[in-house]
Amino acid sequence: MPITQHFPFQLHCKQIIAALKKAKDSDDPALFLHKSKLRTPLFMAESILRISNTFISDKEIKEWYDLIKKLEDYLGAIDNYVTLLADFSKLKTVKSPQLEYISKKLDKTIDKLNKKLKKNDFYIKDLEEMNKSFKTNFNDKRIVTKLHEEIRKELKEAAEFFSRFPSGFDDMELQVHELRRKLRWISIYGAAFDGLIAIKETKEKYKWEKKFITPSVIKNPFNKLPVKKNLTHHINLNKKAFYALSFVIDELGKIKDKGLGIYSLEKSIRKTTDGKESDVEKTAIKQLNAKYTTASLLKEAHALLTAYFSTNKIHELLA
Repeated sequence: MPITQHFPFQLHCKQIIAALKKAKDSDDPALFLHKSKLRTPLFMAESILRISNTFISDKEIKEWYDLIKKLEDYLGAIDNYVTLLADFSKLKTVKSPQLEYISKKLDKTIDKLNKKLKKNDFYIKDLEEMNKSFKTNFNDKRIVTKLHEEIRKELKEAAEFFSRFPSGFDDMELQVHELRRKLRWISIYGAAFDGLIAIKETKEKYKWEKKFITPSVIKNPFNKLPVKKNLTHHINLNKKAFYALSFVIDELGKIKDKGLGIYSLEKSIRKTTDGKESDVEKTAIKQLNAKYTTASLLKEAHALLTAYFSTNKIHELLA
């Protein structure tokens, strides 16, 4: 009986191609792709290329990864400005010139992506070539072993990155957001490999469960990883540790969004008041009616990650 072949990359790549073909008929392709939530299959495809590039010798993988990442980055920027504009528009304290500044940044980003898409014929030929040429079968013991090793390595590297800041964080983007990215990839791999990675039940009781495993984390559809039973090889992740990882990613996301919200509002104030504001962060916090500061958010993120990496060492249980 022949061994089942498993090509998860093609699943996501075909979704991307289909969305780009539909976008060609849209008056505003970039906004169409944003509303179509193309970032999800882009993240999935990007994650497979990202981790494959560490153990498969093929120079084209890096080139494919760069293209997918470029598209995801553009849509990520659009998503960021759309969210900021929606959030700030609800606040009467945020002034019209500031909203106009964010709106112009959004328009500029949309226009830039539209020009890139049209110039490159929506990257459809590149993606079709990718879809045809990336032949790695992930139902292969050697490949799955390498994949498992790399996941363990990335978790260890994330912990080592955190250990560089024993006294606390001082930068939202370069420290908190970067650590969230590192952890988020581990979570994305779970869904991206389409049934290859499974979450395994454990009867072990951990003292950190109440804090890290919440009802919303359990209900999160991205934390359901249906197993493909016809595959001969799987990677098993500790279910409770996987839920804890999801909790940390979600909480860091909330902290990061608040922090970058302050930063974006500060920037809009500077750009629209000719430097007349003496304490821009204070003004931004007042306009947001926030009960937090950048410093308090950095402290909150550090405490959460101390509990995750240092106190409970949950990352060591996951894989």
